[in-house]
Amino acid sequence: MRAVSGLFLSLALVPACVAQTPVATQSENLPVAVYSNGYLLSWDSPQHTQVTLHGRDGKPAFSVPEGTGASSRVIWAVDSDGVVAGDYRPRRLMEGRIDLLDLTGIVTRTISTGSYIPQQVVFAPDHTIWTVGYNAQNDGAQDFNVLHHYARTGEELGQALSWSQIGGNLKHPVIESIRGGQLLYIANDRIGWNAALHPGSRTWIEISFSGVLLGKYALKTADGLALWPVAMTASGNAYAQIFKSRSARFAVLDRSKGVWQKVVGDPSGVLIGSEGDNLVFFNLEGARTTLKFAPSGSLRVEQPQQ
Repeated sequence: MRAVSGLFLSLALVPACVAQTPVATQSENLPVAVYSNGYLLSWDSPQHTQVTLHGRDGKPAFSVPEGTGASSRVIWAVDSDGVVAGDYRPRRLMEGRIDLLDLTGIVTRTISTGSYIPQQVVFAPDHTIWTVGYNAQNDGAQDFNVLHHYARTGEELGQALSWSQIGGNLKHPVIESIRGGQLLYIANDRIGWNAALHPGSRTWIEISFSGVLLGKYALKTADGLALWPVAMTASGNAYAQIFKSRSARFAVLDRSKGVWQKVVGDPSGVLIGSEGDNLVFFNLEGARTTLKFAPSGSLRVEQPQQ
């Protein structure tokens, strides 16, 4: 089992999981965190000026500043074998790039993406890289492919999902980047993207690896509460945080009905990602930091009150 670090950390499992001996380490506080393929990324909140990667041993592997004078790292992802990807937003030049780093923080390869500016990056199970981004030369009138696919060698493997195909009505295409957050997710058979297509509510978009648009779902519960996706399991279950809910904290996407259904039964803590078909919850209580791995099946759809 994999450990992460906090002021004092123990790795705990919910009752439905197989129990193992907790692991404890000493490290720094983790105010904001994202779980990525067995590794933990944390930011210095609320400044978000530095990101720290925590290895599978629970110890900080390296820390780097989020930006330099010429460019700004805006999103990170870690592959299952420890290769780290950081994509960049140029501050003056209209060119993008993805840096690949090892577990010491050394850049081992830079992938130039030209005028295509990646704003989100995620590793597929086959170790290739998917990104969502925009064309810096676009004035809002031209169409472009939102998704690009790269090998870790730097070769571009393909493009998919034109902006016009998505059907947004914003004047200019909006592909955001969020420090300390994640908008792009991947499962064994699909890619999920938390997109801003219209003023107001957001949209969850799903695409196959071959580029087929599988579905678009408004990020709202049936009773109109706003949602923010926070995890997608290997089997494709998508989970979103519910805002201003008095009952359930999360909702799961029911594709057969085209709706997000509230779920209950989750452990305490913040949902920060998934490991296979387990959901990963982060708890910080005083000097104690704990990760809990909850089987996605333990979160059951909330039954209507009689």
